[in-house]
Amino acid sequence: MIFFPCLYEDELFYSVLARYHQYSGNENSKITMEEVFGSSTLCAATTLPSNFRKLVRRLPIPESYSDQQLINNHTFLPYFAPFIPNERYQELKLMMSESDGKFIYMKIGIPASKIKSPDYLRYCLECVETEKALHGECFWHRVHQAEGVVVCPKHGCYLTDSDVPYSERKNKHDLASLGKSVHLDKVSSSQDDSVQFKHRFFISEQTFYLLNNLIKPFGLENLRRFYIARLKQQGFATISGRIKWVDLIPKFNQFYGVSLLKELKCYISETDEDTWLHKVLRKPKVSCHPLRHILLLGFLGETILSLQQQINSDFEPFGSGPWPCLNRAAEHFKKPVVISCKITNDFKMKVPVGTFTCTCGFVYSRRGPDKKEDDLYKIGRIKTFGPVWEQKLAELSTQDLSLRKKAEILGVDPMTVKNKLNIKEQLTENNSVNPLLEGYRKEWSLLIKNNGDKTVTELRSLNPSVYLWLYRNDERWLKEHSPKARVSKVKNLNQRVDWESRDKDVAEQVELIAKEIINGAGEVTRVSKNEIGRRISTLSLTSFINYIDRLPKTREALEKHVESIEQFQIRRIKYFIGELKKSKASLSEWEVIRAAGLKSEFADKLKHIIIKEIYRV
Repeated sequence: MIFFPCLYEDELFYSVLARYHQYSGNENSKITMEEVFGSSTLCAATTLPSNFRKLVRRLPIPESYSDQQLINNHTFLPYFAPFIPNERYQELKLMMSESDGKFIYMKIGIPASKIKSPDYLRYCLECVETEKALHGECFWHRVHQAEGVVVCPKHGCYLTDSDVPYSERKNKHDLASLGKSVHLDKVSSSQDDSVQFKHRFFISEQTFYLLNNLIKPFGLENLRRFYIARLKQQGFATISGRIKWVDLIPKFNQFYGVSLLKELKCYISETDEDTWLHKVLRKPKVSCHPLRHILLLGFLGETILSLQQQINSDFEPFGSGPWPCLNRAAEHFKKPVVISCKITNDFKMKVPVGTFTCTCGFVYSRRGPDKKEDDLYKIGRIKTFGPVWEQKLAELSTQDLSLRKKAEILGVDPMTVKNKLNIKEQLTENNSVNPLLEGYRKEWSLLIKNNGDKTVTELRSLNPSVYLWLYRNDERWLKEHSPKARVSKVKNLNQRVDWESRDKDVAEQVELIAKEIINGAGEVTRVSKNEIGRRISTLSLTSFINYIDRLPKTREALEKHVESIEQFQIRRIKYFIGELKKSKASLSEWEVIRAAGLKSEFADKLKHIIIKEIYRV
């Protein structure tokens, strides 16, 4: 070759060949293929062409483009890459670079998918006019040819079909440039306000993002975990991860509309138990078409960008903790000192329930998930008041205060105070044992007699109401008449741990990991306790939480570095504004909101930050 065309952003490689063919003046496209690849028998593939190494060696200036540049920027491999196994991705790159491409489509799984490619190559009339004014020519865009894309992501207007077949061409060597195929007399359909158009535009935007951002494979199991976590948040899966198909499938079909889903070959029958959605959300053994991942993300209120940023995050219906103690009788009231949160499922309401246990003995629960910051300070039910609360009640009982005032100080209903005081009076009256107390003691003693080999925890699970009543009203007797704690081998092992040395090491790791997360290249991840815990090699995440009281320096380092959601969103805004400014002279608010993947609640709340950062010199 004595020349090679300049390449445009998002240009389909077929378009590059077609423009070369046009400029070369070759009458036969086979001659063009011979000049470009050194073989006249090669076909002009649209989606996943091959033989790029041959082309690179034949360029006028050898290696002026690399085979990987051409594959990443001008073929459809980046569209499929995030949703296929990494081994297959590497194999496909090698095949497109070195081989003749006979088995590429089979390897990527396109023949197995029912999703149909477009009949004809498509273009946007506004793109054509803009490019002719800017470059003096127009070209076929990759994004316009993707399955499910019928709207231009840049101009928001419907695409126009050309007369050039997408793949079923009579002459497989034919090369048709857009400049010779465009019909400027056709009228482009503009955007509308329908729900279906919004869905179509979302598909176009996400497809464009996939094609123009080199994203490595996420891993099929990582994708499944991400989807399950989001389904839990929205009530379509239980805390244990069991999917509520009866609720999920009708809602999914309703969200997009049956007609659109059938058009995209993505409709899910409510009676079918082996659909593409089942394959994605169960233990994944096969890859799924990117269009279907885009549809699932849209249904869950996510984007490809948010998937990138949160792929490793777990479902935390009550946040990552520590949580506030809501015992009004304690000095640490409303301070984040609770590190124990047990999550169960409410079988009636089908929502998660968090039970929070503080070291002061106060135990409370509430239904989730938390939707507002204020939810953090709500109590659904108090399960155990604990000795600190009981002591405060005893002090108030001797003071000349109204029942309502005592209840206000203790943070409970006046009748709760009255009942608790009455029980205490009954227990101490005439120094005799109350019949109610005697009944509970007998029941507990009988439980121990019939289950002599069980621990206190096991006995408590057999009859929790008896244990809790005695714990609240006759704690000393309960301790004296309960099985002694078994000596734990783990405890003896822990006694040999140098906690001071470990605290220093873990605190240093927290500092380093926090900096590593903040300075991570190409992604913005929240500095959370869970994320730090996952990356620490010294302790498992469970141990990290269980022994935090023995790690004061670590606790201090966590408090210093862990980001709130708002702090994380602000850092994400600053990062994406910096990235956008590298390629754009001016920015608008919506561009930043879209790039940072901000939901409406944060976009409104942090609008002043966005404006301030945009105009910062």
